[in-house]
Amino acid sequence: LSKNVMFAEMVEKLKKTRCQAAPAVLHAGSGDVQCDSCTGFKQKAVKTCRECQSSYCQNHLEQHENLFRSKGHNLMAATGRLQEMICPQHDKMLEIYCRTDQRCICMLCLVDEHKNHDTVSTAAARAEKQRHFEEMQRKIQETIQQKKKGLKQIREAVESHKVSLEKR
Repeated sequence: LSKNVMFAEMVEKLKKTRCQAAPAVLHAGSGDVQCDSCTGFKQKAVKTCRECQSSYCQNHLEQHENLFRSKGHNLMAATGRLQEMICPQHDKMLEIYCRTDQRCICMLCLVDEHKNHDTVSTAAARAEKQRHFEEMQRKIQETIQQKKKGLKQIREAVESHKVSLEKR
């Protein structure tokens, strides 16, 4: 068999680029999100693309950026919970919160099944819920402080009763 010179040069270039990139490579650990584009050893993903529904290491992220920069792909922090954020019925991102049904839905679900429901963006719903939980937490802390104060008064009363009993 004759040697394919073009193919051999491509292999050599690939070997060189892998050797140069090797010191900066972070292999994905057990709790890390793995790069969906890596073959062999999976590197740690740094970003997840909502449109592509894939996670990318730094090297593959740069390739993704070069290919899809003009298409406006939305990137977010790498997440292993991507499947939980996708509508199982329409395979679209869950971007809307239906207050009526109290669940996240995609745009197609909004048009199909939730047309006249009370809906907001997931970001707005998250902010509302976070404010609600912060208010609940504040009230609980106040209740705890009141209970501590009451407990302190009871202990003081018990102590004063002990003292008065000892005097008798």
